[in-house]
Amino acid sequence: MRQMSYLKPWLTFRTLRTAALPFFWIPATVIFVNDNVAEITDITGSSMAPTLSPEDHTTGRKDRVWWDKWNASFKVQRDDVILFAIPSASDKQGAKRVIATEGDTVVLDRRRRPKREASGADVPESLGWDMWKGRAVVPEGHVWVEGDNWRESRDSNWYGPISKSLILGKAKAVVLPVERFGMKPWEQYKSRTKVIPGEIPKKDDYEALQAM
Repeated sequence: MRQMSYLKPWLTFRTLRTAALPFFWIPATVIFVNDNVAEITDITGSSMAPTLSPEDHTTGRKDRVWWDKWNASFKVQRDDVILFAIPSASDKQGAKRVIATEGDTVVLDRRRRPKREASGADVPESLGWDMWKGRAVVPEGHVWVEGDNWRESRDSNWYGPISKSLILGKAKAVVLPVERFGMKPWEQYKSRTKVIPGEIPKKDDYEALQAM
């Protein structure tokens, strides 16, 4: 009987530890999956309308998109829709279309020149856009992204090509609303931005190409 009294606390601790394990592993697994495998997020704003969340500016209804996050930056191609950390605000995320990949030349669309929405006045980003002189070459390890709605999008026209290291995921399908479940509406949209395919420029030549 005396031995049992010594064993009871040990048995109780072991039982509690075993019972508590799922409460530690489940959150850890969810975090790992969310950060590295897949994530579902709302598409807010109108920058990707009418492709995604076309009613956000009227009814407030948003599309929820499933993102493939496993090695996402290695799978990116033109016309993919990606989730990424915004260069000018790394704590925020953006969802845009990949217009061009490394080595491509983007022929800039005058309508997308950065400006103040209300007055149309220049902003600091306007000068940077003008310095490209109508064409921007995407450097190695970067992509050029734009929103499908040129009137509402702040994208590479504002902050330049983004590093692939900022890419968080690649859109796989819409999961909500129910009537759009499984749809990939971005596949039916074709951007009007002209892109001249090219090879990856050498690092030594990049500045010269940008100055053309």
